[in-house]
Amino acid sequence: MANRYEALGAMALSLFEPELRWSATGVILGILLLMLWMRRKWAPSFPFLLYPLTVLGLLAILDLLTGNVTFLWAYLVVLALLHDRLSTDTTIVSAICFFLVYEWVSPGASAGEDSFRLMGEIILFACSAWLGTHLRRVNRRSDDLKEENRKLLRKVEDAHTRLHSHIDELKEISRRDYLTGMYNFGGFQEQVTKSLSRCLAAQQSYHVVCVDLVDFRQVNTKEGIDAGDQLLIGIARELKKNLPSYAQVARYDGDQFAIGLMGDDSTMRLILDTVELVINGFRLERCSVHYCIGAASYPMDAQNGAELIRLAEHRLSIEQTRIRHREEEQRRHLEKLSAVGLLAAGLAHEIRNPLTSIRGFIQISAAESPEVKKWESVILPEIDRINDLLKQFLHLSESRPVRHTLFNLDRLIDDVLQLLNPRAILMGHELVPRPPASPVIVEADTEQLKQVLINLVQNGLESLNTKGMVSVGWKEAGDRVVVRVRDSGSGIPPEHMSRIFDPFFSTKGDGTGMGLSICHRIISEHGGQIHVTSQPGRGTTFNIHMPLRQPAREKKRSPEPEQVPLVHNLNRSEVVERVNMLRNF
Repeated sequence: MANRYEALGAMALSLFEPELRWSATGVILGILLLMLWMRRKWAPSFPFLLYPLTVLGLLAILDLLTGNVTFLWAYLVVLALLHDRLSTDTTIVSAICFFLVYEWVSPGASAGEDSFRLMGEIILFACSAWLGTHLRRVNRRSDDLKEENRKLLRKVEDAHTRLHSHIDELKEISRRDYLTGMYNFGGFQEQVTKSLSRCLAAQQSYHVVCVDLVDFRQVNTKEGIDAGDQLLIGIARELKKNLPSYAQVARYDGDQFAIGLMGDDSTMRLILDTVELVINGFRLERCSVHYCIGAASYPMDAQNGAELIRLAEHRLSIEQTRIRHREEEQRRHLEKLSAVGLLAAGLAHEIRNPLTSIRGFIQISAAESPEVKKWESVILPEIDRINDLLKQFLHLSESRPVRHTLFNLDRLIDDVLQLLNPRAILMGHELVPRPPASPVIVEADTEQLKQVLINLVQNGLESLNTKGMVSVGWKEAGDRVVVRVRDSGSGIPPEHMSRIFDPFFSTKGDGTGMGLSICHRIISEHGGQIHVTSQPGRGTTFNIHMPLRQPAREKKRSPEPEQVPLVHNLNRSEVVERVNMLRNF
């Protein structure tokens, strides 16, 4: 063995010069160290045993080049380093190969010492193989534990993610309205605050519009709570559909909606037009859907979200109060008309019969007595005037069924103007129609509407002192029609504006004060409104707003005979009491 080793060493040393030999030693050592360093990446890509045998070959060459240096420790260390990447079979085979190569290149010993050395080296390589195998099991168990830990960590992270998602979902639910899925008031406040922070960075305006369905309780009362809920759901759905996707929309307090949107002044107009479009769409199904609006803008009106919403709510409450006052005024006005109607029914039967007798008596007496004849021209006109006043009373209290029909409003107004045009020519005035581009078809009582137009045009002609003009214009406005009667007369004094629709109020010397009251009653019965604008010396304009189509009305049962109030049996004291009541209005 010693001779073989010496022969191999001598041959290796003879092949290289000392400088070249040490250079080759350094290169091989570098390659060996590199393969040991990159074993975890490179070893799996090599075929079976090729990687450890390559390392073993480099180690054997290095052993031969270094001469008499004992290399047992190097074989054992390299074998140990390779064990953590090798399988059990590969480890055992690699240990045998390492042992055989080492024995082949290692220097020999005496015969007695050789057996003990060989036994010790076998034990060392066997222990190294066993430790390598055990180390691999430990590494594999460690890798399995690490993988289990990673799986547990992923499960914990997934659980945390689901928990946070569930918490966010609960928070989102707490910010949502249960019926429509929109934001509730608290959620809307949060969204407005977040949006204002973005507006501040982008130097943009932000608008908040609050909408209240002023007659929603009537929908619940007449049609039921389910119908009211469906109405709210429908309005919410249409608002989300017609507004931009980034708009914040909320429902709160039952029948109120709030809309928040970032943009310039055109954005505010977009919100208002959208609300009008949506509400008008539901008016086609439910004529009682009306609304009022309160709006505020950042930064013009407020500097933070809470103040902005509070200001919009305040303006909405002002509008609600105004509407309630207007409804209260209408209610009081209808009570006045009702009292006048009851009084008129009694007066008609109490006065007209004796008045007819008095007129006949005067005519007979005038034919027989010259003394009475000279007063006939004074007494009879006054009696006729009283009779005309009674007719006005009867017309005010008239409760004949309203006959709604579809008709051409253009033709009706043309008939009214043709009827009154001769009178206007005689008075030296002009009647001017202002028709729309296309005909307007209206559902209403033609006779009653014709009476309203005749009354308003006659009032306009009578208000003209010098040569003037009365114009009548009409047009469609969504689901409603607007009729405007304008004159160029002297106007109405401001102190009389609040009383022109009251019964018995008149600024004309021979007026009864019943004409505008009757007009107001007729338009109100048609679901419309009539209002007036006037400036002294610049004329008066009466504006009529009424629906194009009348809602379906349930047929009212005729009252039983005993339930009909016998107002024609009013005694004198009751008549006096009602007259005094009307004077106090």
